[in-house]
Amino acid sequence: MSTSDDARAAADLFQRHRDELGFVNRAQCREGDLITERRDGEVVGALLGNHCVQKPQSTVYELAVAPAYRHDGIGRALVRQFERASPHNKLVAKCPVTLSATAFYEGTGWERVATEDGKHRDLAVFEKAVDDSPTLITTGRADLTAIAAEYGWLRGARLSDLGHYEAHDVSPDFVDMHWEDPDVDALLRTAERHRPRYAVAGDYNGDNISQINERAAYLREYVENVIIVPHEPGEVDHVPDWAVVGYSTPTDYAGTDAPIWEYRGRDVHILGGKIEQICEIYAHLADSVQSIDSNSWHRGATSFAKWWGRSSPSWNTLAAPTPRADNPVRAYENSMLNISHALREQGVISP
Repeated sequence: MSTSDDARAAADLFQRHRDELGFVNRAQCREGDLITERRDGEVVGALLGNHCVQKPQSTVYELAVAPAYRHDGIGRALVRQFERASPHNKLVAKCPVTLSATAFYEGTGWERVATEDGKHRDLAVFEKAVDDSPTLITTGRADLTAIAAEYGWLRGARLSDLGHYEAHDVSPDFVDMHWEDPDVDALLRTAERHRPRYAVAGDYNGDNISQINERAAYLREYVENVIIVPHEPGEVDHVPDWAVVGYSTPTDYAGTDAPIWEYRGRDVHILGGKIEQICEIYAHLADSVQSIDSNSWHRGATSFAKWWGRSSPSWNTLAAPTPRADNPVRAYENSMLNISHALREQGVISP
């Protein structure tokens, strides 16, 4: 979702990279398919492209990330968002062969298919098959979710943890409230300030359906994907067609009582659960699943230096006779490596 402010800020960002990108004006940013990434209210990454009508492809024209925010997964996230919006099965990008940006494309799943003459420099032509895998999101400590971003996950936060993100000058991609004690005013302020890609408007409780739907409509002005979470059978039908339906994974803590088939045919966000549960839910809903968020391994890493390994036992403890300060980070990294492998193996994400 882009605004005139986004177009102005993106044009300024592109101009700071004029030697690499050439001249890009605000009108181009307003009229093209523009995607921006904000940190603490500032646009620090931008992608300008076009979903072509005459060709079966979506083309990336410009892609820039502010130097201080590189290697944070922002470029990958921008491409992923552009990819999800594409009506085609192929992305195309061109990059001067002399730029280090070619390494970004080569390292993030693009294939270099040709070299062609440019106006001033030879251009490397890259193509990427559109990946229709669901968007992966995790919440937790800002330093740990930065590791997840390297694996292609978006970074999320509950409102109670938002201060940690802001202290690291990071705007979360996903925002949620505590479902039993929601701070609605804080949610609305956060959406206006950070413009996250995903936000949970709230959970139906049988009596608040119209209230939640009104809140979701307000959030829609600031959030690309607004999630509403039904719990009882039949409540999915009350979720507006434009909203994402949250499937609250049944656990000892909470979860939906509605049968899973009620969610088929809707855009579904899987909320919480262990990796094994997520794989099982995805097997039932498959193409309906737009996004997934989970943080089941975060507590294991931070409290017990445990990592998820899908072996027997599935949770493994770092072998360190003397506790080390970096054990949570090491455990989290191990979990991310194994979880990514498991999700690919189960067909939830593409190889």
